[in-house]
Amino acid sequence: MSAKTNFPLFLLAGLLLAACSAAPAAETPALTEDPAATAVQIPATEISLELPTEAAAETQPANSAYPWPQGSSACVLQAEQIGEVYARPSRDAQVFGELSPGFSSPVVARTESGWVGFDPGIAQAANVGVFRMRWAHFDDVTLSGDCLSVTQLNWIPRPQQCYVMPMETVTLHTNPGTNASVRGTLEMGQFAGVLGLTSTGWAQLDLNDGNTPLTGIAWMEQSALNMNGTTCDELPSVRP
Repeated sequence: MSAKTNFPLFLLAGLLLAACSAAPAAETPALTEDPAATAVQIPATEISLELPTEAAAETQPANSAYPWPQGSSACVLQAEQIGEVYARPSRDAQVFGELSPGFSSPVVARTESGWVGFDPGIAQAANVGVFRMRWAHFDDVTLSGDCLSVTQLNWIPRPQQCYVMPMETVTLHTNPGTNASVRGTLEMGQFAGVLGLTSTGWAQLDLNDGNTPLTGIAWMEQSALNMNGTTCDELPSVRP
């Protein structure tokens, strides 16, 4: 991994001016990004952060290990000290960057294991749903507002797995080849693990590792792949 080079995502010009001024204005806390954490993606228009209904649960379990705040305002996270932000909800995931003390952001999702997701406010060409979020842990930030009502995800991606995130409906086959039987479809907002690629332009998918109702192995055309994950450029060659 290349050395980390942090840069502010908000008010960069203002920060540079303040650093050179004899009477600097108060700095705005920022989220700084690790450029090595860029997702594997194809150019596309910006996609909504909205989550598919089947990927969410409305309330926390009664035995939740985390005391989610139940205030009257929107749920917000705030950093009291420098902390790491992850590309996925796990400390084994790639580090996306750092939170500066005082940084705050609305929370748009949470997990049973205490992770809170937020929109980092940067352009993400082809990331969809859960892959558009960046993650901090409950223990590393201060939460306020009605966090109990924030969407709790039923499915989260594994830390290092490569996933396909279709930008439109994709046909899945039982074997590589357009003449093979159709298994079903993968819709926008549905994800599946990518196991490898054939020499003939097909991708093998693990439908058990994703949020689709389908299970087992399926194949899709490699040309339709829109992937996310640090291991997507290391996919092995596979055969049916």
